[in-house]
Amino acid sequence: MRYFKKLLSITLYASIVLWITSCKKDITPVKNYDPTVGVVSLIKNDNGFMPGKYVYFQVMQNADDIDTSTSFTINVFGKFANDITGDLVNGGDIIINNSQVISSGPGNLYQYTYDQNTLQQGKSLIGNFIDVQVKGSNSVDSLSRKLYIPRPIFVHSLYKSISTISNNKSYNLTWNRDPQNMFGKVLVEVEYHSGLSIYNNPGNPKSVGELIYTPGDNGSFVIPAADLKRFPVSSYISINISRASDDTWLTDRSHIEYIAVLTANSAPILIQN
Repeated sequence: MRYFKKLLSITLYASIVLWITSCKKDITPVKNYDPTVGVVSLIKNDNGFMPGKYVYFQVMQNADDIDTSTSFTINVFGKFANDITGDLVNGGDIIINNSQVISSGPGNLYQYTYDQNTLQQGKSLIGNFIDVQVKGSNSVDSLSRKLYIPRPIFVHSLYKSISTISNNKSYNLTWNRDPQNMFGKVLVEVEYHSGLSIYNNPGNPKSVGELIYTPGDNGSFVIPAADLKRFPVSSYISINISRASDDTWLTDRSHIEYIAVLTANSAPILIQN
């Protein structure tokens, strides 16, 4: 019986992970999407300005289903749009640390994913300044600058198979600091998982508005019970924390924006009394 319960628990958790994975939003930048309208704009509290030319370094930390560590997904994206027509143009190669070359792909979009063979190389960039060069073309100026990749974020209490949080008590969120955080703030997002919540309880709502905070990167923040109350008992949420860096450099042909966003995603969290 004990073995059967353990097997049932493992099977249920695997189903939940697959469900969450299938429900995750596609965060790959495309022609009409700009990453600064999301994390960076919220941290900067600006009006969501959309640059036409950028290099975007993205680090996603996902809760590990085996131990309390995290797994990393690291991507580099690039987009260079004509200032007048908005059409995407080839900006020449993007070169990281004078060695890694990223060329444009279909539609003049740039994307490089660090796979299992290069993941350690990508992880070595985290928490450091990297050299980013845009080689340039007839439409895009050549430009070399340094970009800081934020340190990893570790919220050990959330890196479990499944955590639980009460919706009538404030939750003390703690993480490690990054003294080199250029904005001195983090973005904390509490998101409702509609699919998993309804699967667990068909009476749960189809949607619940997310919570967004931008506290200082001092390693501690309390999510008020009054805010958590919006998530019904038996529903599932996730808590995500992001750091970012962002530098805009003027050129003879407008400007190029360099962006780095690091986001730590919690495992699914069950809401209880």
